[in-house]
Amino acid sequence: MKEVKSVRITTIVDNDVWKEGLVSSWGLSFYVETFTNDKKHSVLMDTSGSFQTFFNNASELGLNLAAIEAILISHWHGDHCGALSQVLSMLKPQTSVYVPSEISFGIREIRRASGVPVVCRKPMEFVDGVMSTGEVPGGLSEHSLLINVKEKGLVVLMGCSHPGFVNVLRRAQKVSGVEKMYAVIGGFHISGLNVGLKIGEFLRELDVRLVSPCHCTSDDAKRGITRIMGKRYVKNGSGRIISIG
Repeated sequence: MKEVKSVRITTIVDNDVWKEGLVSSWGLSFYVETFTNDKKHSVLMDTSGSFQTFFNNASELGLNLAAIEAILISHWHGDHCGALSQVLSMLKPQTSVYVPSEISFGIREIRRASGVPVVCRKPMEFVDGVMSTGEVPGGLSEHSLLINVKEKGLVVLMGCSHPGFVNVLRRAQKVSGVEKMYAVIGGFHISGLNVGLKIGEFLRELDVRLVSPCHCTSDDAKRGITRIMGKRYVKNGSGRIISIG
């Protein structure tokens, strides 16, 4: 897997609000910008289920949606792809949309909105230094987004971790060929203090330097992770910007 010099991840939509003036809704969307020398790439991960929330927040944040080269949809739940067709209508025609499996209604919707669906059953590096894990075995069809940051390691963006949090991270290491994991960000799909403590311990064993759970991660689970990870825990929400590298 190729490397990027740095990455900037902006949370457009989350259940919680980080930046004053933005709004929240149940769902998730990340705007991902990678930088390598004089090259910059922009990728969108998930669109949330509310176009109004997505558009309001993207506008308030001053994000350049026209720069988006590709979209990765983590899985086919409405809170992650419900606004997809409306978002696609704002982008250049024939924008590639990377999906974990071939769901007929979703594929039709992408084509109707002039997008190009690409099924990622297997791992795929679709932008230099940015790849899909491919469909992760172990549950609902889902894939995650990986960025390989020079001198840092892997940055893993998760939608909902339906195949299992540990499964996703092990898969990320295997398919990328990068053992070192720097950051894990997104929906962990866990609840309860004890589960959060266990996840925190697993992240500490991997020597993850930054963890930022959001969306489908309960407050109790977040407290558990914080107790183990301490200052490595970064609170998330609509408008949060995390820069690495």
